[in-house]
Amino acid sequence: MGITNAIIIETDDLEPETVQAIHEAVAKVFSAASGMQPSPSAIQGWTPELAAEFDARLRLRNRPVQADTIKSAAKAGGHVDRASVYELGGYDADRSVNGFTKPVRGVMKEMVGEGLLAPDAANPMEPDYDPNNPAYQRAQGFSMPADVAAVFAEASV
Repeated sequence: MGITNAIIIETDDLEPETVQAIHEAVAKVFSAASGMQPSPSAIQGWTPELAAEFDARLRLRNRPVQADTIKSAAKAGGHVDRASVYELGGYDADRSVNGFTKPVRGVMKEMVGEGLLAPDAANPMEPDYDPNNPAYQRAQGFSMPADVAAVFAEASV
């Protein structure tokens, strides 16, 4: 195993415009370093072809529930609730889904590393939590940006 380096930038106290500028600068550096030229038709980093490749890779990793959750959220405009995820997975009500998004992040990291996906591509599966509850809580569901949902929905025709 090789040595891995990481840069962590704390953005909690920064203005949204500053955070966006950081994302754009990092994407520009990665793009220049990898020689990757994002598709001009990509929406937040995604094309239907990339979404289909993403789905295939999740399924190859034996993660059909995550793939089906993304597909369901995409067809619903960007959100799937917790009950639907449990139904998709055939999970018992008392089961935890801690780490459920880990394979999604892994496939994204893999595709970015291969130069297929822009480093600033939107995550197609973010957990939703009650913003009024600061304590530990279960995810209420999973979401993706609506325009990314349209791309994933087109890919899963």
